[in-house]
Amino acid sequence: MSQEIVDSRTVGIVGKPHGIKGEVNVMLLTDYPGSILEGSVLYLDKECTRSLEVKNIYIKKSRGRETAVIMFADVFTRNEAEALRGSELYRKLEDSPDLEDGEYWVDDLEGCSAFLEDGSKVGIVEKVEVLPAHENLAIRPDGGGALFFIPLVDDYVGSVDIAGKKIIIKKLPEYL
Repeated sequence: MSQEIVDSRTVGIVGKPHGIKGEVNVMLLTDYPGSILEGSVLYLDKECTRSLEVKNIYIKKSRGRETAVIMFADVFTRNEAEALRGSELYRKLEDSPDLEDGEYWVDDLEGCSAFLEDGSKVGIVEKVEVLPAHENLAIRPDGGGALFFIPLVDDYVGSVDIAGKKIIIKKLPEYL
């Protein structure tokens, strides 16, 4: 399994237009929505070749959910905004906020080897499922087989070493 080198992170998904002046609703996927400011540059592709500059951004609350309303510098009409609907927005890695010691980006967990505390290998993290309550590590056993899921909470995960691509699992879920 080869690990794709990514130079960007997904920060949101463009929804429907907001008004007639080119603004769009954006479902933000970042834990740091305050880091997207006027003048920030976001991209429409992982390779960061198609850029959009944020001209204005504000957060609105509707039915208990927060949504960003963004106006981009080169989007002036509702039709231009409609053409962006469904697009993923990316940010270059170097534009990402700095993390505190012990913090990591969820997508950095993909490709890490998972071990039990006794040193036996459990498998490789294939993906991370983001759920409302917590994240789950989707792990593929070394010998192949079906994915199984381990909650990314202190009861199950002992430590995470991003540099060493290693995760220590305290215990396996009871349902395995």
